[in-house]
Amino acid sequence: MSRYATSRVMWEITRERELAERFHADPEAVLDGRDLTDVEHKALAANNIRALFELGIHPFVLYHFALRLAGGFSMPFVQQYLAQLQGLTVGDLET
Repeated sequence: MSRYATSRVMWEITRERELAERFHADPEAVLDGRDLTDVEHKALAANNIRALFELGIHPFVLYHFALRLAGGFSMPFVQQYLAQLQGLTVGDLET
């Protein structure tokens, strides 16, 4: 597993609006050629927050990635984000 490569892609998407827009329109085009495992690639392409958390992505990076893709903060965003993580425990987090 390449947590660093996954986190790096997520951070780039978070920081670069144009890249986020391209990712939103065509995730496969943005992810092609990246040093990701198949599982990481699929989780990112599907914007699967729970799977990314379970892969060990740091919650800070994960939250800001999800926030960027959602277009910004809103109560529906928070509700959907938390629903995806429901049932996980702190023990599920690796640092």
